[in-house]
Amino acid sequence: AVVSTQSTGTFASRYSLEVQEVPAGEPWKELIPAGCDYFLAEFENQDKLLFLCSNSARFPLQFGREVLASEVLLNMPRRVNWKSCQVSQEQEEYDVKEFRGHFQEFDPFKVDSDSD
Repeated sequence: AVVSTQSTGTFASRYSLEVQEVPAGEPWKELIPAGCDYFLAEFENQDKLLFLCSNSARFPLQFGREVLASEVLLNMPRRVNWKSCQVSQEQEEYDVKEFRGHFQEFDPFKVDSDSD
């Protein structure tokens, strides 16, 4: 996988999760025991990492954020805690406007003025 079990092992061991690498094209759903919580990370090359939580424990809600924001992946440690990601109302409005501008050409609900 692009990100190996070695680089995510710290997080898996912290929460007592089992990690399985799933190569591109291989089935993964049958690797999950009935009633087991899991987290699936899929990468650009279609490889996957499957994190399984024991049936006796609850899966940590912030696990994905912790892994992705870690130094190993995105190196954005201030994003680990969701509370430190809050922005001002003005910044949020600006970000929305910018996103809409970039997304407009991909918007499936966009009404073309030429189609009337």
